[in-house]
Amino acid sequence: MNDIRTSNRGSTVDSSRADRERSLDALHTLEIHAGRAAPGREHDWLADVHRAIAALERALTIQECNSAPDEGLLSAIERDEPRLRRRVEELRQRYRAVNDDVAALSRQLHAISPTDTIDVADIRQTLERIAGELRYQRARETDLVYEAYALDLGEGD
Repeated sequence: MNDIRTSNRGSTVDSSRADRERSLDALHTLEIHAGRAAPGREHDWLADVHRAIAALERALTIQECNSAPDEGLLSAIERDEPRLRRRVEELRQRYRAVNDDVAALSRQLHAISPTDTIDVADIRQTLERIAGELRYQRARETDLVYEAYALDLGEGD
């Protein structure tokens, strides 16, 4: 195994960790807002959730850009450990799917008018599914990085 810590990829690892922290912080904020009481204040609740999901979208977009082919830690794994290329591509595809789910939910929330009835429970369930998938992908990424470099990317997760 290559030792990424002794290579010139230290900043790539730092960038990946920063991206992961940013998206995890945004996810936590979203969960906090989604978990707040909604009866009688559904539209205020929705506005808070929508702002939080927009922050998660931004964080995931930055993370996706930084892990694009030819850049970032996942690309380094593809170059250094060709046996893991398929898993890297699968991880990228699943992250894109999560990003698409977040964007779709954001559009759905944005389309709710002030006169619409808001199904808070349904929105929470969708958010739980997305959060679960994002955490699952984070764990897969951590395992992949560890398998490639014996480096625990998930420190602090």
